[in-house]
Amino acid sequence: MKMRYLLILIFGAVACHAYADQKYNPYTNQFETVRPDAVLKYNPHNNDWRFAAPNAQPKYNAMENRFELAPPDYQPKFNAHQNRWEMTAPDAQLKYNPYNNQFQYVPKGSALEYNPHKGVFEFPSQ
Repeated sequence: MKMRYLLILIFGAVACHAYADQKYNPYTNQFETVRPDAVLKYNPHNNDWRFAAPNAQPKYNAMENRFELAPPDYQPKFNAHQNRWEMTAPDAQLKYNPYNNQFQYVPKGSALEYNPHKGVFEFPSQ
């Protein structure tokens, strides 16, 4: 059991360097697991700051009646497991996170990353 946890921890640490970064959001006072090119952007419709793709702009998600930061090619997709619409890339994949027991759309090819600041495994945000 200890060996399995150690392997997961090592794999998560190696994957973090390959695909995701831990970036600090001073507006939420938390570290977030994000893609390496993510930048902090302001969404005036929701009055919040989030990490998003460099070309992301506030985009209206009519299915959820809210604005989300998303690149121009993102579109709403239904997540039947969470019963909500998520603004996501056309090629995003629905993946299961066994650590929080939730499904979410994630960038193609992404894997769970360990966030040492929160002590949890999570997928990088889009």
